Amino acid sequence: MPAALRLNETLELNLVEYRGGVTLAELKALAAFMAHNPQHLQRDTLNIIQAGCDFAAIQLAELDTLFAYYAKLYAPLNLQIMRRAAWVCRSAAAKSHLDHWLSGDARKKMSSTVRAFESVAEAADWLLLSPAELALLESGEDFTPIARFTASAPAR
Repeated sequence: MPAALRLNETLELNLVEYRGGVTLAELKALAAFMAHNPQHLQRDTLNIIQAGCDFAAIQLAELDTLFAYYAKLYAPLNLQIMRRAAWVCRSAAAKSHLDHWLSGDARKKMSSTVRAFESVAEAADWLLLSPAELALLESGEDFTPIARFTASAPAR
């Protein structure tokens, strides 16, 4: 399961986790899912890159192309407030790809404030989650699996 999307409806929070060797095809499958389900684009998101995860198969220029694709997805949404996207990277092997992704202008192109954090607790604080909501996040309780993304296709 290289990438998986879960949702907590009450918190209006997406949780995306990345594991193992993630490919461009898997990131494109996630982007295609978002294109067909734009309600997920409007929510705050916590992205967690798990230990041992890497994006080594993905060239940085390919990330730039994917970033531009996401910008096109956000353009027609006219969001009234900035959404927040928090990233927690537990994998040294994935850090350079995350840094590259975060170097894009997400504020202007995706109506998003984006930040990296050392821990889920720091990210949850920035996302304005209460201690009880952080506990739900850490346990995964009340986060409904929406889709898993593999090189072949999303699995629901």
